[in-house]
Amino acid sequence: MSEQPSYQQAQLLLESNEIFVMPSEVQGIITGLLACGLDIEEKAYLGLLSDVLNDGISFEKNLKLWLSELYSQAVESFSNEQLQFELMLPDEEESLIDQANALVAWVNGYLLGFGLKQKDYGKLSDDVKEVIQDFTEISRLDTHFDETEEDKQALHEVLEYVRVSAMLCFAELGKRESTAPTSKTLH
Repeated sequence: MSEQPSYQQAQLLLESNEIFVMPSEVQGIITGLLACGLDIEEKAYLGLLSDVLNDGISFEKNLKLWLSELYSQAVESFSNEQLQFELMLPDEEESLIDQANALVAWVNGYLLGFGLKQKDYGKLSDDVKEVIQDFTEISRLDTHFDETEEDKQALHEVLEYVRVSAMLCFAELGKRESTAPTSKTLH
């Protein structure tokens, strides 16, 4: 897998394709789709992303490649045992406001992706329902942060909660066992 572009390069790629959302929101949508059980090998995510981000118009080759890499990276991160999933956010050198806005966009994207495929909220565990409720609250977060150590720590704690919660949802809903056809022989 090739090296992912920086957050700023990804933003320019999206804008050059007339997709005016943050890269964090795109990763959030993909993560939400995976976390609620989109089949990992399925290519339907490109169609869903096209519908949501581009009025159903197919993406240009360079953007498809980036989306495919982003999807593969998320699948790989969720599937390994080292819990290495990371949110795609601006570098820490960026302002806390920019980081917070990107985090809120990621959470909104996650909720959108999760909602696109999760049809039966009644069957979700209490833990997953709590995550969705918390993410809904985080999506309304006041993103005005001062550049203080206290605000930096508070943002980091929210970011870490979001990261771990996304992994929890995937662990519960996203991992599908391969369903080999079973023989229906009656004895």
